Amino acid sequence: MKILQVSADLPEFRTVRFKDGFNIVIADRTQESAETDSRNGLGKSSLVEIINYCLGANLSKGQTLHRLKDTKEWTFRLAVELEGGRVEVSRSLAYSSEVVLNGVTSQNIDGRLDIGGRLHVRIAEWKRYLGSTAFGIADSEDTYSPSFRSLFSFFARSGRGAFVSPFQTVAQQRAWNVQVNNAFLLGLNWRLASKWQTLKDDEAVLKTLVDQSPRAIRRYRGSLGELETERVRLAAEVADLRAAISEFRVLPHYHDLQRRLDIATGQIKEAMAEVTLNQNMIDLYSQRLLEESEVDVAAVTSLYEEVGVVLPELIRRSVDEVATFHRQISQNRRAYLEAEISRLRSIITARNAELDQLEAARQESLSLLNTGGALDDLTNLQARFAEMSGQLESLNARADELRKLEAGKESLKIERQQLKQQALTDHYERRPEWSEVIESFGRITQALYGEPGDLVIEVTNTGYSFDVRLERGASHGVGNMGIYAYDLALAHVWARKACSPRVLIHDSAIFEGVDERQVSQALQLAAAESHRQGFQYIALINSDNLPLGELERHGFSIEDYLAIRLTDDIPSGCLFGTRF
Repeated sequence: MKILQVSADLPEFRTVRFKDGFNIVIADRTQESAETDSRNGLGKSSLVEIINYCLGANLSKGQTLHRLKDTKEWTFRLAVELEGGRVEVSRSLAYSSEVVLNGVTSQNIDGRLDIGGRLHVRIAEWKRYLGSTAFGIADSEDTYSPSFRSLFSFFARSGRGAFVSPFQTVAQQRAWNVQVNNAFLLGLNWRLASKWQTLKDDEAVLKTLVDQSPRAIRRYRGSLGELETERVRLAAEVADLRAAISEFRVLPHYHDLQRRLDIATGQIKEAMAEVTLNQNMIDLYSQRLLEESEVDVAAVTSLYEEVGVVLPELIRRSVDEVATFHRQISQNRRAYLEAEISRLRSIITARNAELDQLEAARQESLSLLNTGGALDDLTNLQARFAEMSGQLESLNARADELRKLEAGKESLKIERQQLKQQALTDHYERRPEWSEVIESFGRITQALYGEPGDLVIEVTNTGYSFDVRLERGASHGVGNMGIYAYDLALAHVWARKACSPRVLIHDSAIFEGVDERQVSQALQLAAAESHRQGFQYIALINSDNLPLGELERHGFSIEDYLAIRLTDDIPSGCLFGTRF
């Protein structure tokens, strides 16, 4: 594929024609232009946008073409060489879902012919055809696979984000896209890079499953044994409940039995309290009997004699009568206490007999209740069984899930190691292919800086890793030349392939901040490489970045390769014939 011409349907647009080999587009600031004028808006970067747009790129905010959508009905035309023939591609800003092709002879593209013999092709089909023609890629069922647009972006970088790294063509490019595209362009096995991303997706899904699992799963994450212990315990409880339900008998008069049991229990408590009270009374009366004694008349008489009083006979008779009276009282009291003790013992005996009957009735009710229960008891038992069974089922599911999660993590670890080993083997076997790019990169950087830079390809646990190492690499200009050298090395190697884009376009951003000697050397090297290898090189550059003195010193005439000079002195000097 080669770029032959860029034009538009509006007459003010300045048609640009390109030749084989080296081409240069200069944005020139004339002496007559005002100090406030700038090369921004002249259209050199828009030229890259138009080429990409006609080759299937989408419009994005910030691009000139995106702003043009609301101004005029622009239709851009790109003449390209495809499969040995000239094809004109037209794509309108107003109707961007298809391209109109004129001069297509290939049978490998599907479209709709109009009455003028032009082929209307949907953008997806157009990009499929270009991918097959320029890179030899067919439709892939892999989610993470190279596409024409992602690959061609390395040969026609557009926008500031395309000049951040040699291995990225857009800002914040996804890691899998970087790996897959660079692996493909360098001759590595891009399908391994795709598998790495699939592994990352699986790991992300696994992490999401763990994070979204119930708290029980997160609690036992990494401790499946504890979860199994809880499951076994709960299973035993469920088994006990199942056995209890199978042996349960519903008693028709359960509530009557329960009421009789409650009454008997209450009566037993009352009787036992009464027996205890009566026994305490017996103990008290028995103690009183031991303390009861006869009146000692002799002791009273002796007491009076000791004080020297001689009692007359009358007094002695009175003392005897008193003693007799007191003996009668004592006998009566003893008789009462003995009668009470006897009565209480009879009551206790009767109550004990009653207690035996009550306890027998109580034991009979308990025996019946222990072998069965009421219907609501069975219902409650069944509800408890259902609840516990549900908990067991949930626990079993969580245990199975955790087991799968653990197995999944181990499986992914093994698969990652196997993939790395496979990639290491494949990397070695494909050494002749990627070493050619490394060799070309070293030769180009040596021509720029007097010593070769390093293009480093490594196989890591997360996939392919790419890097460039140049002396004074911290400089912005040197970093840009790292991008230049990588792109030119790819163009050099791909120009030898049967299917190749055979074009490399560098916007002015790649030359910003670069020493004029390196700019001069880069332009001369691109001219020599494109002529020797048979591909197109298109450089877009601002005039004040153009090292004319250095180029003339080496006998290199820019005018021999000039495709168009854009000026800022009048609007017609711009690509679109006006300023934006």
